[in-house]
Amino acid sequence: MTEMRYLGQVEVDSGTLVIGDPCYLLRRAAEGRPGVDYEAVLQTDDPVTSPLDGQPVVLLRQFGGDGSFPVFGEYEDGELIRAIVDFVEPDE
Repeated sequence: MTEMRYLGQVEVDSGTLVIGDPCYLLRRAAEGRPGVDYEAVLQTDDPVTSPLDGQPVVLLRQFGGDGSFPVFGEYEDGELIRAIVDFVEPDE
């Protein structure tokens, strides 16, 4: 049996949403390892790209631009099996 839960909102101001493991994307100051540079995201022309700046990620674009989008999780037996970002504005 699956259960759908609201997880929160994701804010987008660049027209791009990045999906990836933070250990590949964020810098590690203690190890002197830089993270993915924001300019690399801006310079990527493909709507979905992997890798980005040499790191395995997925870029989501072409969903209408900037905004605040709800994120839902689908759980099965207490384990997250699917994440859904709803880019469609609800009918008012």
